[in-house]
Amino acid sequence: MSSMFGSTGNTKRKKRTPGTVRVVMVILALLAQLLLLAYIVDLLKNNTIYLYFSLELAGAILVIAIVTKKRNSAYVITWLIVMMIMPVLGYLLFLIWGTPGLTHWKSKRINESISYSQTFVHQDYDVYSEFLNQHTSRKKLGTYLYNEGFPIYKHTQCSYYSLGELKFAKMIADMEQAQKFIFLEYYIVAEGELWDRIHQVLLQKVQQGVEVRILLDDLGSITKLSDSFAKELRSEGIQTIRFNPVHQNIFRLLINYRNHQKITIIDGNIGYTGGTNIGDEYVNITSELGHWRDSGIRLEGDAVWGLTVTFLQMWDSETNLRSDYLRYMPTSKVEGSGFFQPFADGPFNNPINPAEDIYRNLVASAQEYVYITTPYLVLDNSLKDILCLAAKSGIDVRIVTPKKGDHWYVHMVTQSNYHDLLAAGIKIYEYTPGFIHAKIIISDDDNGIMGSINMDYRSFYFHFENGVWICGAPVLQDIKTDIADIISVSEEIILDEWIKRALYKKIIQDILRIFAPLF
Repeated sequence: MSSMFGSTGNTKRKKRTPGTVRVVMVILALLAQLLLLAYIVDLLKNNTIYLYFSLELAGAILVIAIVTKKRNSAYVITWLIVMMIMPVLGYLLFLIWGTPGLTHWKSKRINESISYSQTFVHQDYDVYSEFLNQHTSRKKLGTYLYNEGFPIYKHTQCSYYSLGELKFAKMIADMEQAQKFIFLEYYIVAEGELWDRIHQVLLQKVQQGVEVRILLDDLGSITKLSDSFAKELRSEGIQTIRFNPVHQNIFRLLINYRNHQKITIIDGNIGYTGGTNIGDEYVNITSELGHWRDSGIRLEGDAVWGLTVTFLQMWDSETNLRSDYLRYMPTSKVEGSGFFQPFADGPFNNPINPAEDIYRNLVASAQEYVYITTPYLVLDNSLKDILCLAAKSGIDVRIVTPKKGDHWYVHMVTQSNYHDLLAAGIKIYEYTPGFIHAKIIISDDDNGIMGSINMDYRSFYFHFENGVWICGAPVLQDIKTDIADIISVSEEIILDEWIKRALYKKIIQDILRIFAPLF
């Protein structure tokens, strides 16, 4: 795969300055908020004692409101600890940073975009009935997503790619054949050999009259691209948008809500999703963490529409326009085995969280095994309890995480969950050749999920994510075989050895786990 991109490796690129200045400005703005709030609290405490105690009373009322409102328990407990440590200041911080801004214009715009898209999303009841007849034991999973607005599709072929370089090689080949449009939506777009190759194809397609849209997350790409990147692409005829620019909405911390979705759509008939972003590490051209293990799937047929709708929802929410959905519907007909259910999730529908709920449902419905790969394992108590209960009930539960993390504090939190999981009988493996970024969960040879979703609090509650629930398709065997290969080169964590780790690590892990919902 390296040779495929090597042909563009000597291409002279414009020297760019990444958006580091904007990152520094945002950090300074956040620090200024903290200092201002601390100053106000100190001023009230020393000079206006009655007003200070009035705020204390208001804070107590706020605590009651937080506890009684339906929220994730781990999130509530974390904020209560913050308020206990920093009375008054903690209350003010929660009002500014702890609420998802459900009345904010951005959440309103996204919800309106999703509502509009539902006009073009319909369940074929013959397909749904066929699914129920063929997979009675999976009725709960398919029906749950259906009730959340995500139809079940058939007439779809699915291929699995165990490495990013394999996925991108096929994806670029498909893009070269595009006739109508190409949609790209990624958390990270980074300059390098992979981007050069994709960019080259996109320029050719634009010249041929193909519509090209790129939606990239501003925070995910901010240190990877110059601030002028989107403007330059637009000048080339490539429609480009940065999702949720970080310098906007600082005072409601909407900076926290990122678009982590990873979708490619080609002519409405072919779609890709999985864990890979557009960056050289994802195709093992460069990686400071060793071999980068990622994965993806290619859909062709009816189920691609579910991915296309998700892309258009997010695109329209940023432009505040309405795309002509009918222009982008699938036109090719294919045969294929199994059922496919693309779905999406985001922070503005909390506490309704389809991503976490379908994960819990899948684990709870397992009869034989559940295998999981994830770069981050930051669990709340409800998901951890379901995993432990499954293992104690005789289900073979296996989880693969990285041996070396890309963020030390998140890796510490990941490892802080090991003890309880191991004690329940769950097998945990750490991928030793490098870094595993693949996000996979499969069960019982007949169903699983591929997409952008990590098993962590950010994916379930803060990020916009997407996935595909797959049921009864041959591709599941390919995924299972790959997980077996991953486990074969991974180190199993043994409980008796794990509990002997250094005391300072235990302390750090326990402290970080308390504040994990804020990471």
